This record gives sequence, C-alpha cells and structure tokens, in this order.
Amino acid sequence: MSLLDAARRAVRHYPGGLDAMALRLQKQPGTLERELRGTPGYKLGAVDALEITVLAQEQGGEYALAYANSVADALGAMLVLLPRDGSVRSASAQDVALLMRECAEVVMAVANVEADGRITRRELEDLERQWADVVGAGQVLLRNMRARHDADVLSHRAAVEGAR
Repeated sequence: MSLLDAARRAVRHYPGGLDAMALRLQKQPGTLERELRGTPGYKLGAVDALEITVLAQEQGGEYALAYANSVADALGAMLVLLPRDGSVRSASAQDVALLMRECAEVVMAVANVEADGRITRRELEDLERQWADVVGAGQVLLRNMRARHDADVLSHRAAVEGAR
C-alpha cells in the first residue's frame, strides 16, 4: 500500500471523514483532498501525515496505523506499538486464532495470485492491504498482551509491598 493510500484510508475512516480531519489539521477540506490525491502542486507533509496517524489512532480507526506500517515496510522494518494509556484489554486464544486465520488468508491469496505466474498491480495492492491488516492486528494483539503483562507485574509488586 502506498503512503498516500494509507493516509487516505486513515482519513476516510476517521469519524467525520475528510471534513473532520481537515478541521483538526486546520486545513481546507479541498486542500487536504488534493494533498491526499497527490495533485500536482500539493504534497502531504510528514508532520501532517504524522498528525493524521495520531488522530486516527486516538479514535481507534481501522486504518490508523496504515501510514506508519507503510513507512516501516519501506524501511524493511516492523512497527511495534507500546502501551500508551495503561488500559488493559484481554487478549484471548480466540484473538490469536483470528490473527492466524488472517495470516492463512494472506498466504492463500498469495498462492492464488501466483497461480497464473503474473502479479497485476491490483493483485499486489490487495496483497499489500491484506498484509498491512494482519501486521496491524498483530501489533494490537501484542500491545494488549504487553499491557496485561505490565499490569500483572504492577499488581504483583503491590501485593509483595503490601505483605511487608
């Protein structure tokens, strides 16, 4: 997924869409739309792309991390989120099973694409989107597991100190 595609998806899925995001960025909606489309003479700046990512993540948007994942992917890296707010959501075996199912769906999609020996641009974009979704879901799962671990450590410390 291209950087602009990732930013577009984050904006499109933000509550209120483009108009709400433009307001938050203190931009005219038409200007933001042109930046997101890559219209000649308009560029989405790094600071704005970061702000879009942060705002989308605050709202828990489906594509909030798409831009950051695209940057990481371009660098041959992986984005790993750290807990920010101390909230803990249970990550169950079902969450892991769903993630593994998504991984299997990507592998099956790759096998289907390779069947004819050619990869079209659309097929590649679909695979990139599917893979970004899996990576994003894995990051959320790991963040929740990390937060649960940290909460367990704090609880244990409090219990040990309370026993003294």
